[in-house]
Amino acid sequence: MQIPTLENPNGRFKKSHLGKNNVLHSQALDEKQRSEKILLNTQKSFHSYEQDRLRAEKEAKERELVRRRIQREYGTKLHLEIPSRATEEERQYYRKAFEKLLQMHTDSFSVKKATFIVENAFYDEKQDFKKFDKIIKRTGSFLKEKMKEKNYDPHSNLTKNLILFQFFADTLEIKSKGLKHLPLKYDFDDYIGKKDWGKMFVSKLLATGKGQCHSLPLLYLMLADEIGAKASLSLSPNHSYIKFQDEKKKWYNVELTNGMFTTDTYILQSGYITSEALQNGIYMQELTKKQLLSQTLNDLALGYTRKFGYDSFLKKIIDKSLELDSKSIHTNILLENYLTVQFEYITRNCLGINPRNHQELQQIGRFPELVDLLKKINEVQQKVDDLGYKTMPDEIYQKWLGSLQQKKQQQDDKELKEKFRINLKTMKN
Repeated sequence: MQIPTLENPNGRFKKSHLGKNNVLHSQALDEKQRSEKILLNTQKSFHSYEQDRLRAEKEAKERELVRRRIQREYGTKLHLEIPSRATEEERQYYRKAFEKLLQMHTDSFSVKKATFIVENAFYDEKQDFKKFDKIIKRTGSFLKEKMKEKNYDPHSNLTKNLILFQFFADTLEIKSKGLKHLPLKYDFDDYIGKKDWGKMFVSKLLATGKGQCHSLPLLYLMLADEIGAKASLSLSPNHSYIKFQDEKKKWYNVELTNGMFTTDTYILQSGYITSEALQNGIYMQELTKKQLLSQTLNDLALGYTRKFGYDSFLKKIIDKSLELDSKSIHTNILLENYLTVQFEYITRNCLGINPRNHQELQQIGRFPELVDLLKKINEVQQKVDDLGYKTMPDEIYQKWLGSLQQKKQQQDDKELKEKFRINLKTMKN
């Protein structure tokens, strides 16, 4: 039989008749192809490596040019200002609001006026205070009239807060005057104002009859002022509610999101209130007027960041808020965010340093102001931790809100209302 060769590749053969030389020849061809493939891959890898090396060198040179420019311009000093996204004309409404809040007496300011000032700044002073004030006063008159109809003691803090609670949770009607008020509802749609910051406002609550844990308690405090009731704002993670005392110094917690009374134990069940937080009084304590004004300034600052981001004017609001309440957990967190944004802006945009890269970050050593800023960030972070703050994810908060309607909470509410009625009867007798 004819053995196939290179000269005669079509020779006919039986597979078993292939000789040793032909097998070696086939292996040689395979080895050659593998070698060529390996060489090709090596060339590709080297080319890719060379491109990466050149790109890295180019980026390093660009960073060095930036640093040299900064060195010439600033020496070893940096201006740590964040450029504002707002023009002076746009910012004027917040400047005026800030000045108005600064003029308020820390022990006796009007929650109604302060809250309106904050909301009106966000809307470029296009809101009408007379209209806002009229609604609050008219509601206060309605509540006083209803107290007379129910024969409630007009001097009792218990009965005043009872009528306030009923206003939020029940249907109230004065038939002789054809007046009827339906209970206010919780607005589950964008309840933390991610899409629309106006969802946080009392003006929105008055217009729609729907609010959330920020606007509902503030309206309660405004109406309490109108009828001479004493009540306080209290905080829990991602949340605020109302606390008040009766004549026997017994405290009550009013949960306006579901129109129920709640216990301290139930509030603690969220799992995000640490013992440190309780010891430092950042949660579940009634806020003093001074602390409430600090919280109002924090609200002003939050609205400002939604419109214009972070700049030096925002820092002024933060500083004043902390001057009034150094332990304000919300404002301390806002300060931490501000300082972090400031640090990252300077390192990235002025020095060409990636603040998330530990190796590059070592280059800030030549700028003492930047080193001090980083230390300040660490100090504020440590303060927030020491105060006992524990981040509560949005989904956990939503779950906790839903639990307010569970059987146990309803049972607690029923028992507290019964005690409430007993105390009310005792006072009448």
